Amino acid sequence: MEKRTLAAIILILPGIAAFLFFNIYPIVYSTYIAFTNAQLGNFPIQTPNAPPLRFVGLENFRWALSDSGFRSAFLWTWLFVATSVTLKVFSGIFLAVLYTNKRVLGKALYRSLLIIPWALPLLFSITVWRFMFDPVFGPVNIILQNIGISHPPDWVNNTVWAFVALNIIEVWLAYPFMMTVVISALQSVPDTLIEAAIIDGANYWQRLTKIIIPLVSKPIAFITILTSAASFQYFLVPFLYNGSLFKDKFLLLYGYQKAFGSALPQYGKGAAVMLIATLILAVYMYVSMKITRIQEGVSQ
Repeated sequence: MEKRTLAAIILILPGIAAFLFFNIYPIVYSTYIAFTNAQLGNFPIQTPNAPPLRFVGLENFRWALSDSGFRSAFLWTWLFVATSVTLKVFSGIFLAVLYTNKRVLGKALYRSLLIIPWALPLLFSITVWRFMFDPVFGPVNIILQNIGISHPPDWVNNTVWAFVALNIIEVWLAYPFMMTVVISALQSVPDTLIEAAIIDGANYWQRLTKIIIPLVSKPIAFITILTSAASFQYFLVPFLYNGSLFKDKFLLLYGYQKAFGSALPQYGKGAAVMLIATLILAVYMYVSMKITRIQEGVSQ
């Protein structure tokens, strides 16, 4: 073996070792736990009163698929994906179109201000929004009372209104990314096409829907898939906003509660829920990529 080849191998070995330890090993270990009866008392250390750790095959997966809490979390998760992704995509497109319009003055300043949510720490943002939606002291309900709504909604403890609040929070957190990507795509649209459409008599709405949006459909499809995957993995925001209310409303939060949030943590069942969620997401991503044919755009 040449010295240069040996030196290259030596240099990349630490990176490979770190990748295997911090990425591959947790996945393999979690998959192993999902096929066992791991729980507090037999994992990682066996205690006298707990059942011994053993391989249970697909028992945890059968339990999950037949559990009403899992089905509820599955349906609520996809409902959140549908609502939040729709709001995020349309808000991103609207802001991108608005701030690429030549008639809007100070576009650079507005864009700088609008990406502030992207720069703020997530924990700080959630804490602020939790205060904003506080049913007693929150500014949102105070404003609603001032405009004549005597009984404003309970944004924290009512399931429906808390779900609406999560959608608002998610849009606020994600629109800077959506807007930035769409703005970059819009700037690549040739001016000659727009000018030709104007000469042909197309109004602004026709130019937007028939020319501009179709030309940037690939980037929009790409960010839609990415943000839908992020919404499917929603965990920290509902956990900090009101974890007890949403414990059976989001798959990852439901799996976490099974593994760590009960009096007798069921690590095997929690790992099974997480593995099912991972497989669902993998299938969804694969099907979405096939339908939108994004990989063809990349290869071209």
